Amino acid sequence: MIPCPICNQPNSKLKYQLKFNVHECANCGFQFCPDATFNKSMVSDLNEETREKALINLRKENFQHIIASIKKNKEIESKGLEVGPGYGWFLEVCRDHGIRCSGIEPETRFNEHYKKEGLQVTNGFFPQDLPKESHFDFIAYNDVLEHLPDLKGIMQANYNLLNPEGLLIVNLPQQDGLIYFISKIAYLFGVKSLMDRMWQFNFHSPHMSYFTKQTMHKLAQDNNFEGVESFPLKTINLSEISDRIEQDNQQGMLAKMASKIGMFILFPFLQVFPDTRCFIFVKR
Repeated sequence: MIPCPICNQPNSKLKYQLKFNVHECANCGFQFCPDATFNKSMVSDLNEETREKALINLRKENFQHIIASIKKNKEIESKGLEVGPGYGWFLEVCRDHGIRCSGIEPETRFNEHYKKEGLQVTNGFFPQDLPKESHFDFIAYNDVLEHLPDLKGIMQANYNLLNPEGLLIVNLPQQDGLIYFISKIAYLFGVKSLMDRMWQFNFHSPHMSYFTKQTMHKLAQDNNFEGVESFPLKTINLSEISDRIEQDNQQGMLAKMASKIGMFILFPFLQVFPDTRCFIFVKR
């Protein structure tokens, strides 16, 4: 029996038998994978070139909504930190809005881009590799928190690093999203590939958690953060569906074709039942 990282109940149960086993808390419904780890070799089935094309416009569009929330809740000259900035798009949007924000990123392959764009990023893992005496007015996790182990340690670090009334910004995919729901139905019929893809188990940085709105709020509240607002984010742009599917090198041609047809059919419903949500919390 593995205790739940959210509510500490010991009665979690095996939910999905995939490349790595996924457990679900019988009390709060939180889903987590205690066996998945970050592959420091950075080798996986992820096509990074196609991934960048698939995500850049979508992510920058979503980041505009997050910046608007930061401006509503903090002074524009606030100093922020993004955990896992990846391609650096959020840092670029912050810069364009006159908001100071640095990053901490374990992968070094983005360094040339950071240098070219004048972005301040420390290579390493959060929080242990941050410069000493670091403090911030906001900390942002853009599709990152679900990839991290030791959620309670992460939340304690967030609290310690944030200034009084600092903001914690988290956007991530949800268990109660439409695509995850379809993946659950497929799993019941013996098709595991969709659920493996949702957990990104074929990539070097797999998901270790899958939240609902309730479990995200509980994690924050139990660690002295209060909800300010939350809002849905776009999951996919119609023009980028092909690139989004092509990023997985493991899928064959027929599987990719079926995925594309399915995504075009589902696209209108994703506008009503989005898979991704942003949460804004304030330090109490």
